[in-house]
Amino acid sequence: MTRPDSSSEARPYHHGDLRSALVRSALDLLRAEGPEALTLRGVARAAGVSQAAPYRHFADRRALVAAVAEEGFRRLHAEMLEAFRANPGPQGFKQIALAYVRFGRENPAEYRVMFGPEVARQDDLPSLKATSHAVLDFVRQGVEGLQQAGLIGPRDPWRTAVALWAMLHGLVMLFLDGQTSGVEASPDDLVETATGVLMYGMVGKR
Repeated sequence: MTRPDSSSEARPYHHGDLRSALVRSALDLLRAEGPEALTLRGVARAAGVSQAAPYRHFADRRALVAAVAEEGFRRLHAEMLEAFRANPGPQGFKQIALAYVRFGRENPAEYRVMFGPEVARQDDLPSLKATSHAVLDFVRQGVEGLQQAGLIGPRDPWRTAVALWAMLHGLVMLFLDGQTSGVEASPDDLVETATGVLMYGMVGKR
């Protein structure tokens, strides 16, 4: 079956940064056709280059997927940072959480690739590892800021950051898998509840 025209086909590569052009084409394919479309041959076709061209930057499909995931983590980090700068302090912490969940809900294909099995082990993917860990480190810094302000207890900030990440990731996956359809609460309400539980505990703020 012939694939209909897409935005990737409307912007063939002519000159400049080949790697960036290939990643953009990969994102177009991912959003239009899903993770199975992420092949070096398919991306070359979408970018308007030879089938051999992608191998200048990506040794195999996994390397291409890692580049797509890295771009996703970079965008996620930027959106979280923007949310915090607009709302510093405790409200900023909640806004970080809201930005995280919003990114996952609005970019389901990228989000699944970012946390997919192909790039779960990142020891041989140092650039992706650094970019993804920067997101966790940003959350850790937010936790430390709240601790210094005396707004949350002196728990280990790294463990607290991982706990928050786990809660938010769980919420995103529930949304993406349609498991919250019977819950009488908006996504923002659920995020606020999750961050409140983490900050103040199940007994609530005193």
